[in-house]
Amino acid sequence: MKQRQSVSAQRRQAREHIVKVLYEMEIGGLEAAAARKRVISHCKTPGVRRFACILMDAALDHMKDLDRIILSVAENWHPSRMAALDRNILRLGAAEILYVDEVPDKVAINEAIEIAKMYSTENSGGFVNGILDKVARMQSEIRDNL
Repeated sequence: MKQRQSVSAQRRQAREHIVKVLYEMEIGGLEAAAARKRVISHCKTPGVRRFACILMDAALDHMKDLDRIILSVAENWHPSRMAALDRNILRLGAAEILYVDEVPDKVAINEAIEIAKMYSTENSGGFVNGILDKVARMQSEIRDNL
């Protein structure tokens, strides 16, 4: 008998897919409209699709701000020196912390860490944790400067 995935597992899959789409946008030149369509078609459950669209829109609508924020908190790490996959995990995690109120910061950070551990280098989880933890701690200051 087929078991249904929990909402948290479905949300994790949505996050993973969004990171892959953001990566494809950066590396392969995928357009934003096509990226949004891929995310929508990937998420079959209406609630997860809504959540994925919120995340994707937050990342795409605030990409320049997210890169500036990441640059400001990543001491000695310019985003161009970061692995492209890590950079996109950070963009999504920072977008979730700053623009998606329905997810606690700790959950957004933990999800980003787990995705980094699964798809990037062995040091990426700690790197992502350090950057996103700073974003979460500084978010009121960051919001004042947006």
